[in-house]
Amino acid sequence: MESQDQIYVNLEELDYHKPPQVCAPAGDKPLKTESVAGRETESGGSIKVLAVCLGLLSFILLVSVVAVAVSYNRDVHQLTGHLANQTAEWRQLLIRHQNLTHERDWLNVSLEVAEVKLDRLRKSSVTCPDGWRRFGCHCYLLSSTRDTWESSRHQCSGLGADLVIVNSQKEMMFLNNLGTQLKFWIALRQSYAGSPWTWTDGASPGEMFWQAGQPQSLVRPFKTQNCAAFNSFSGVLWFVQSWSSEPCSQFLQWVCEKQADSSELLI
Repeated sequence: MESQDQIYVNLEELDYHKPPQVCAPAGDKPLKTESVAGRETESGGSIKVLAVCLGLLSFILLVSVVAVAVSYNRDVHQLTGHLANQTAEWRQLLIRHQNLTHERDWLNVSLEVAEVKLDRLRKSSVTCPDGWRRFGCHCYLLSSTRDTWESSRHQCSGLGADLVIVNSQKEMMFLNNLGTQLKFWIALRQSYAGSPWTWTDGASPGEMFWQAGQPQSLVRPFKTQNCAAFNSFSGVLWFVQSWSSEPCSQFLQWVCEKQADSSELLI
């Protein structure tokens, strides 16, 4: 019995030394200690500061994005307007260029038509003295006598002309129709044997119509000059062989040439 009493006593003593338990009223939460409450207060403050910082950063980022968007829209609008102005100006210049091109083409056509009409008017208006024959805007006279090349040229000069200078195959055909079995002086000569043939105006002949084997640059006594003479030919247009080299002292007919009179032509 004593042992059991001791056990109960010991248990009671143990219960006596345990801190009293306070029962909270029903429905109330348990009270927190001061240390736990302090830690929760510090944690809540840090979260609030972080939230404020994030809010400020978000606001700054939003403002920056809005500013960039506004600047971009403004620049795009300005560039679009500038491009539209440049395009409109380019189109105006293109239209002006096309108009000027059409005007130039029209003026060129008008000029060509006017030149043709003027040429026809000149040809129909020019006149030659009696006894002279007209070819184009020039007059030609075939002599009825014979003389040396120098004397023939002197006589042409007295008529306000010079020995004929041949410039084309058509002119050769015209001269060939001045008569039959013709042989007359033309304005082509050679200063000395081996020197170039030149017209009396100093020009070199372009197209030439020598006979086969001509010209013959013969060394003549006393350095006699060589002069060219026109000879009648068959009249085949694509095969003209006419000129021959002759001593300038030979007596031949001659043909004078001068500009036709166009004093009555009104320009």
